[in-house]
Amino acid sequence: MASVNSLLLSSPAKLNLYLDVLGRRPDGYHELLTFFERISLCDTVRLTEIQTDEIVLSCDSRLVPSDAANLAWQAADLLRRSFGVKKGVKIEIQKQIPVGGGMGGGSSNAATVLLGMNRLFGMRLSRPVLVDLANRLGSDVAFFVSGRRFAIGRGRGGDLTGVSIPPRVRLWHVLFVPPKNIMTKDVYALFDRGSQRSRTGRNPRETLTLTKNNENVNILLSCLKEGDLRFLNRKIYNRLSEIVIESYGFVSELRTDLSKLGFKWLHMSGSGPTLFVVCKDQKYAQRVYDKARARLSDKCHVFIAATL
Repeated sequence: MASVNSLLLSSPAKLNLYLDVLGRRPDGYHELLTFFERISLCDTVRLTEIQTDEIVLSCDSRLVPSDAANLAWQAADLLRRSFGVKKGVKIEIQKQIPVGGGMGGGSSNAATVLLGMNRLFGMRLSRPVLVDLANRLGSDVAFFVSGRRFAIGRGRGGDLTGVSIPPRVRLWHVLFVPPKNIMTKDVYALFDRGSQRSRTGRNPRETLTLTKNNENVNILLSCLKEGDLRFLNRKIYNRLSEIVIESYGFVSELRTDLSKLGFKWLHMSGSGPTLFVVCKDQKYAQRVYDKARARLSDKCHVFIAATL
């Protein structure tokens, strides 16, 4: 029987305002440079202490596994094993973040479990300890554990640098999510094959230096601080977007449909397929949302979200 010790937590999504793939690492993962933004589209995670020494997970989406294949389950298991926790936990996830949409829903759920179990069991683990655990789970988990609104990620994405953005700065977005998901590993496999083919032809993008990439991120950061959305739109970048649009027809079709509706600056988050626009304020975001819902409800799910 469950005890009364329970927490109900929000588990937010993220967007990548910048994502470049710098090469392969010795450990087989990819070296990344990315700029994260935490947004208000959230799942709900309930954690409850249970009497049995086990992890019990359930989710209202049939697309989400309820066993050790789930990253949130792995987070609970890692925390318990790392610190000898004998208490059991029940994890209930209500999904709002689209599964496989490139917005880090699974990573966010895992981070929420780490943060929540730390509170639920009174463990008093420091943020750096939890970030270290997060980096053992996946590329985006550390960002959600960090509690930051914005951050620069390097390495696999978990080597984080905080950025100083005034609290008044809040971006508004409309998100366009096709009903089909994309596996991150598949996108990176396509990227690797494309990179191998381009080496003989010396793809100009291969000559970009880390210094140049850092410069682009710094310009993006400056645009955020100054609220210059027009130039910000020009500096948002995702190196994976081209390969996703070329390889997945339903993403290419959605981009074409959105372009026909007058959306000039369309961006992709993570490994896709979510496309998004940056809006000047909440009122304009609502107009964009209404227009897209009226015209494209059969092509994609549409959400409004803002910096959280």
